[in-house]
Formats: sequence, C-alpha cells, structure tokens
Amino acid sequence: MNPSRRSFLKLSSGALTVVGSGGHFRNATHAASPRFHPTPAAASYKCIFNHELLVIVGKKDNSPAYIGSFIDKLRDTDVDAVMCCPTMWRTNLYPSEVDPQWKKFTPEQRSPKFPAFDRIMGYIHGGGDPVKDTFEACRRNGKDFFISYRMNDQHYVGDLTWPTHNAIWREHPEYWLGDSDAPPAKGGDNVRLFNYLVPEVRDYYFSILRELCTNYDVDGVELDFQRFPKFFRNADLEEGRGVMTAFVRRIKTMMEDIGRERGKSLKLCIRIPETLAKCEEAGLDIPTWDKQRLVEMINISSFYVHTIELGVEEFRAATSYGKLYGEMNYLTYQESRKSGGSGRRYTTFETYRASALNLFHRGVDGLSLFNYDYVPGKQRVAMAEGLKRITDLDFLRHKSKNYVISSGFGTFPAKNERTFELIIPDDTTKVRFDRAVLRIETRRDCTGLTIGVWLNGEALEPLTHEGTELFAPVEQNPAYPAAQVLKFYTVPLARIVAGKNTVKISNLDRKKGACELRSMELAIYR
Repeated sequence: MNPSRRSFLKLSSGALTVVGSGGHFRNATHAASPRFHPTPAAASYKCIFNHELLVIVGKKDNSPAYIGSFIDKLRDTDVDAVMCCPTMWRTNLYPSEVDPQWKKFTPEQRSPKFPAFDRIMGYIHGGGDPVKDTFEACRRNGKDFFISYRMNDQHYVGDLTWPTHNAIWREHPEYWLGDSDAPPAKGGDNVRLFNYLVPEVRDYYFSILRELCTNYDVDGVELDFQRFPKFFRNADLEEGRGVMTAFVRRIKTMMEDIGRERGKSLKLCIRIPETLAKCEEAGLDIPTWDKQRLVEMINISSFYVHTIELGVEEFRAATSYGKLYGEMNYLTYQESRKSGGSGRRYTTFETYRASALNLFHRGVDGLSLFNYDYVPGKQRVAMAEGLKRITDLDFLRHKSKNYVISSGFGTFPAKNERTFELIIPDDTTKVRFDRAVLRIETRRDCTGLTIGVWLNGEALEPLTHEGTELFAPVEQNPAYPAAQVLKFYTVPLARIVAGKNTVKISNLDRKKGACELRSMELAIYR
C-alpha cells in the first residue's frame, strides 16, 4: 500500500510546511518555526485520561468550543495527559489523507442506523477538525496531548452495513481473520477483525499513526491493544509475537525521528489486557518490549468494567523500564434487564478513590481513566470533581472509600463459596473512620439463605441496611441490584488490616439451594 502523504509534515528549502487541510502547522520558515510543546525525556504522568471522540459526535451544531469543553472541565484536576482517541469506532475523526472518508460526505446522505455519523462527517467536511479542537483545548488547559489509537476495533463488525466501517475494512475482506457475523468474544478465529500478519494491515496503521504524529504536536502515542485484543489466528500466535514486536519497534522509531526533529521526547504508551497471560494469548510480548525499551508507559486495563483485580504485581516483576498505570473504568457492571434502564452501574467517587489508593499501594506509577465521560451528560461536569486530588495519597487516606471486587476477573462469579485477598491500604488505627460495611451480591434471590462472611478469620454480623447502595449512585436505574440479591454485614474497624486482608464468603444453606456469588464491596465511612 502507498497511501497518500499529502498532508504530512515536510522539510524542504529551509521551510517547514504542511500541505492539505488536516495539518496543524503551516508554511513556517526556520526563523519563525512553531514552538513545539517541550516534553523532556524525564517527563512522567500521574493521571492519564482517555478521551474518545465518539462522545462528541452526536451534537447537530458541533463546534471547537463544544469539543474543547470536554477538556476544559479537566483544568483543575489531577489529569496531566489526555489520551485522545481520534476515531468513531473504525472511522477517523480528522481530515485524513490516509483515510479520506470525510471527503465523501454529501448533505443528502442519510445513515439511519447511526445519524451521528452524518453530523460529524459534515463537520469535518466543512473544515472542522475534532483532533485539532481537542489538541488546542489540551494546550490551553495545561494538559499534555497523546493520540490513543484502537489497534483492531470490534464495534459492529457483525454488521457489514454499519456506517462507521471505513474503506480499508470494507474493501479488503482478505485482510480479515475470518468472515462471520459472530462477535469477536465468541467467534474465535472466524471474526472480521484485521489480521496483523498481513503487511498491508500493519502499513495502514503505521501510516495513520505517522500522519497523526506529523500533523499534530503530540506528546506521545498510546497503542490501544485492548480494542480489541485479537490480532492473529490462534495457530499463528508464535509468529505473530515477533511480527507485533517488530511493528511496535517501527512505530517507536518513527516517533523518535519526529521527536528528534522537534527537539522533544515522544512517549509510547500501550493499553493492554490486565494479565500477562491475556497479553500472551493476544500475541503481545510485553517483557520483550520492555527489555528493548520500546514503551515508556504500560497501561494495565480491565477493558470496560471496573475492577482492582489488575495484574500489577506480575507486570512489575516482568518489567523494569516502562512506568505502570492502573486503569479505572466508568462502571462496575452493565446488564440489560426487562425492568428497563441502561443497566450501567456507574463507578462512584468512593470506588475511584479506593481503587486509586489500592493501585498506588501495589506499585503503579500512575492512574488511567477510561470512559470517564460516559456518564449521563448532565453529570459530566460534576464527575470532573472526582479527579481532583485523585493522586494525592494523604487526601485519599482521609476520605470515605468503597473497595469493589467485580465479576469477571477471577474471584467472581463463584458457586456457593469463595476465599480471596483484598488489599486495603487504610490504617484504621491512624485515621479515624466512623464505620465499615461489607456487601455481597448474588445472581439470584438469596433472602432464604444464610450466607456467612469472615474477615481475617472473624465472622461478621449481618446488618439491616437502608437501601441497596453503599454510597449515593451517580444515577439510579432499575437494573441496579435489588434488595433480594444483596446481604450486608458490619465490619469492625479494628479488624481491617492496613494491607492484605482475607475475606471468606460461604453459603451455609446449600441444602436449601445453591447460590452464585457475584460481587463484594467493602465501604469505609468518614
């Protein structure tokens, strides 16, 4: 493939020039060359914030001010780097020459499956640039600017007519791993995701990333391997690991070249599955990348649902160069129920704070926020308050917190019984808390069952708790757990160990019926 580079940054005759509509820099001589944002090699970040541009596409009268407002609200927060995802699933949301889908827009086009596609394509076709708008908002708010690119987005690949599939995906089914309507999580090898053993696939992603790094004064790039962590057929994994390592090295070299021209250090970040085993299953050789000093930042991600069950300790043991980031997600589960509602149980301030303290205690260098803005629109500005002092350990120690073990990451679900470790960094002998409450959730009605809970060997007393939530929810909806699937227990503060705690949960009435344990939460209140 030889995609056009008409919009790329070029050096010729002593002038620094960008030709085309997508670039940020234009016609500047060396004497008046743009002042690139300084990002030294020693630059490090404590709180990175994923900002997916999909969140801005639905507005009929889009504008730089509206797009920038998503960043403006972060001004006084601990966020120090914005990871801008420049796509709407597989559609690029900037005036690209590598992927010129925006040029095909016509005022008459209609995409009934997703009308927002037409609106944002019209904005770009009319001269708008959401990436540039976001970049400029980052600069005026003192946030460094990264591109976070999805390396194999899975959305709607089962629907060949979905409007946001771009031309390379539509026109080259021979680049796919397979050709079935099955979702990637269930389709195995027979899915419509790109096969990275195909050189044209790697060339496409490289060209897009080079274009973005060239046209905007980026401070770094995040390769989002969690969207979606399937790049090779299972039989090709061994070969794939080497191919992917060479691909990452190629991107790193390109970034180093651009950084050298601009007199700055561009950081390469990777967003990866939460365990080394899952990385290996996807053909991602993280220890080798770290040993070869290819990545400065390793973002350990639980994909979509919030959990503290991230493999921080194993990644710390397997790496020494890249800084580790623990990701925190915007909901503790999502479930569609007949009762209605979105089924999204949004992560609260108290859960974010507990997770932040837990992750720092376990050895991360910084925090990562994913989908933080995907709360109801009226809540977004208020939610930004939760990012103030989120990296301040002393502040976190003196706040109410909710430690959550969600389903799907190893501990839960569990049939009838589970014993597990819970790290609680809070020292209740030094910080005065009012009380602590533990909540367990089962999949089905457990009102007729006696379920015992022990903390560090001591049985906890059942508690009659008012309501179903431990803290005020971001938004209550009918899909939240009902009282009949919940049980609450009083936790003696003196019983909490500042560090590793052992929790045992057991159905003591198995003759009456089995139960599936779904989650556990432990709240401490100030």
